[in-house]
Amino acid sequence: MSSPSFLMASLPMLELGDPLPLTLAEFRGRCEGVLEPQELEALDVLLSGQVNEECKDEFVLAYQARDIQMKNVSGRLRAQAWGPEVRFAEKSFAGYDVTFAKMIQDAFSKSNPMEKEMDIDRARFWLVDSLAGVGEGTVYHVYAYAIKLQICERWSRISEKAGDEAVIKVINANDPAFVQE
Repeated sequence: MSSPSFLMASLPMLELGDPLPLTLAEFRGRCEGVLEPQELEALDVLLSGQVNEECKDEFVLAYQARDIQMKNVSGRLRAQAWGPEVRFAEKSFAGYDVTFAKMIQDAFSKSNPMEKEMDIDRARFWLVDSLAGVGEGTVYHVYAYAIKLQICERWSRISEKAGDEAVIKVINANDPAFVQE
């Protein structure tokens, strides 16, 4: 079994907005035979976006806590925007990252939804780099790369044409004269 440092050295750099250098499925395939079985399980939990009580990996737990923090910040801001009669119940999580919270709050101050989403994903890039720590050769760097690749893969599917098609679909779904094929 080779080490995570060899895997990381073989991967292309990821920058938000650049063309996708490989798919998440290709990346997951490269991890097999490199990561230990429990590390692969932790990677799968991380990429699923679901909380798994059995997963005790420190990176996964920290990332999931920050994800809850992000949802709390965004939920609180949305509730404030909707007015004083709207209540938002925050979910508890371990720890608090002031810098990350500020980055999310700043992203929500953007009036352009695309800019807001881009800033949220920039904050997530920063977060996983922060959680992985200095260097490039640990399993935490593999996890960080996976999250970044997942974000980049999502952005690769976003286009003006796809947005227009989604809007048309919603409009037509509510039109009784429209017949879906």
